[in-house]
Amino acid sequence: MLLVKICGITRLEDILVLIKYPVWALGFIQIETSPRYVKPDFTKKLISYLPNRILPVGVFQDHSIQTVKQIRKYCGFSMVQLHGNEEPSFCARLGRGVIRAFRIGNKLDLVQIEHYQSVSDYFLFDTYVPGKNGGTGQPFSWKLLKGVERFKQPFLVSGGLSPDNIHECLDTITPFGIDVNSGVESSPGKKDVQKAHTLFQRLNMM
Repeated sequence: MLLVKICGITRLEDILVLIKYPVWALGFIQIETSPRYVKPDFTKKLISYLPNRILPVGVFQDHSIQTVKQIRKYCGFSMVQLHGNEEPSFCARLGRGVIRAFRIGNKLDLVQIEHYQSVSDYFLFDTYVPGKNGGTGQPFSWKLLKGVERFKQPFLVSGGLSPDNIHECLDTITPFGIDVNSGVESSPGKKDVQKAHTLFQRLNMM
């Protein structure tokens, strides 16, 4: 079954709706410059409402290893998602539960990605937009991911996914999962119930 991660969670009311659907994971952004940033104290409170079947994921970008470890332990993240310039050695020091994100522009650097195979549980491919590390709301050319299938690593696709283009994406490639953010929002950090419902409906996961 396709794994569905919903990222950019900021509100309890959204959690109470989303847990009714077959969600695999929910993402909580720990990047202070993000419009979807949630402080660790409130993140911990939000996570307490998750059923055991849904994994809480902390999203980080160029934090120190100590900060990532401390916030992960404090909030109770099952996994961490890295969107910055974290080296393979950084990922290795975090142990299990690492989602390594890569931004895709007009080409895919398979050599760079290969170095992360042994230190990541999942790869995530997002859209490259200058000055932004994730949360762009823009899709990229999914055909670029054809070469990724040679890796054993399960991978997630992100970047502007929505109920309107999800079929096109899945007709082009076969990811292990998808990561949806702005595609099910009415505004940054505020999820749209109807859009979320439509997404799962179109995925035949109702």
